[in-house]
Amino acid sequence: MFAAMKQNAQTLWAKRPGLLRGRNLFITGGAALAVLFGALAIFGGDSEAEPYRTQAIDRGAIVRVVSATGTLEPLVSANVGSTVSGPVQEVLADFNSQVRAGQVLARLDPTPFQQRIVQAQASLSQAQAQAAVAEADYQRYLLLQQRGFASEQLMIQQRAARDTARASVAQAQAQVASARTDLDRSVIRSPIDGVVVDRQVNVGQSVAASLQAPTLFIIAQDLSRLQANITVDEADIGDVREGMDVRFTVDAFPERQFEGRVSQVRQQGVAASGVVSYTVVVEANNPGRQLLPGMTANAEIVLEERNDVMRVANTALRYRPADAALQAQADALTGQTQRAQRGQGGQRGQGGERGQARGAQGGQGMGGRAVEQLTTTLELTPAQQTALQQSFQDAMQSSAGAGGDRRAMMRQVRDTAIRAIEPTLNEHQRTLLTQMREGGGPRAEVRRQAVVWVLRNNKPEPVLVELGAADNSYTLVHGGLSEGDLVITGGGAQATSGRGGQQGGPSIGGGGMRIRGA
Repeated sequence: MFAAMKQNAQTLWAKRPGLLRGRNLFITGGAALAVLFGALAIFGGDSEAEPYRTQAIDRGAIVRVVSATGTLEPLVSANVGSTVSGPVQEVLADFNSQVRAGQVLARLDPTPFQQRIVQAQASLSQAQAQAAVAEADYQRYLLLQQRGFASEQLMIQQRAARDTARASVAQAQAQVASARTDLDRSVIRSPIDGVVVDRQVNVGQSVAASLQAPTLFIIAQDLSRLQANITVDEADIGDVREGMDVRFTVDAFPERQFEGRVSQVRQQGVAASGVVSYTVVVEANNPGRQLLPGMTANAEIVLEERNDVMRVANTALRYRPADAALQAQADALTGQTQRAQRGQGGQRGQGGERGQARGAQGGQGMGGRAVEQLTTTLELTPAQQTALQQSFQDAMQSSAGAGGDRRAMMRQVRDTAIRAIEPTLNEHQRTLLTQMREGGGPRAEVRRQAVVWVLRNNKPEPVLVELGAADNSYTLVHGGLSEGDLVITGGGAQATSGRGGQQGGPSIGGGGMRIRGA
């Protein structure tokens, strides 16, 4: 057996060069494959772009809101204080106590007030006695005057003494009444029906009411309804109206949504750190009295709510492919290329063809959308609409070379065009114009145009769509797309320039829709 083992060992030793060469070949081949895969990952990764991410056009709700925060407070609350001073002898109400109007909440030590009454009554008795003596003297001197033994001067003095004594009696009576009032005020009573939400007094505590009445209790009249004073930024306050629905949450119940209604929009602004804000009062029911005063309300004021409308994801509006040829197609749809060429031409007065082209496009673009909005809001006639359109064109031409804020320039153009047609408006149209300027009438929806990319035959295709209201996730689609169309929201080769995905540009005109989060 030992001889066989020795022979096998010699055989393996003789074959060791071949085995070593095979192992080295295996290791070398594995390394080559690793290098090959690495090179493919580095140099061949761009051979196929990232797949497109799409989302179907669907129907649903679009809710445009203004977010704000505020503090919950009772609708009616009363600070119960004391107008007299003294040590607290008894406290009969505590936190969360249900109280009725006139119910005793606390008592001060009545001893000094009772002694003051006794003193005032003694002064009254003394004044009454002096008045009785003065009246008797007057009657005696009156009899003497009738018999010719008292002069007129003496009678005047006696009448004055009698009237002084009577006045002293009235003064003493007032002092007695005042002392009794102070005694009654030493008993602290509830002025309203409600619940004690704060108690700031204890037995033995001294109440000093020399300068102002100290607050002893705070009573909320009815906690079944609360109000929230929320703070709204000046950029959003123009859209807030009384009667708008409000949805809010509190940190104590993060999964539950409460509902309220705007009851007041206060006109006094508050400036803090250069930012002006306004207070909006929201009234809400308090089911089960789960909401407590002092809670922070994270509120959303519902400016507009559209249900069962066709909508597109906001991410699709921001998508823009990197392919220049595809982007040129989008530019052709929106007319950006033609506007750029006109801007490079420099001279607006040259060429009748350019003026004809601009006139043919008068109903297009931002000016056309503003004309359409004003025509609907003011109920303009065809002649007035034509005049408004021409006014827009003239105002935009005169402002074409002006710098500064584009939105401010567009608002100025709109106001100029309105002033141009204002003399032609009838009484009803003037009323509508006044309501539009004051914000008291219904606002017509401002529509805008944009380009979205639809995936068709596995290729992106630009589509010009008309958009309306928007919320943080979706934008309303008025035309250009059909339900079920797959719009591209990401993937593929995307442009990284700062031009942005919105092709339509902002609309002009007051009361326009702002896209929050888009």
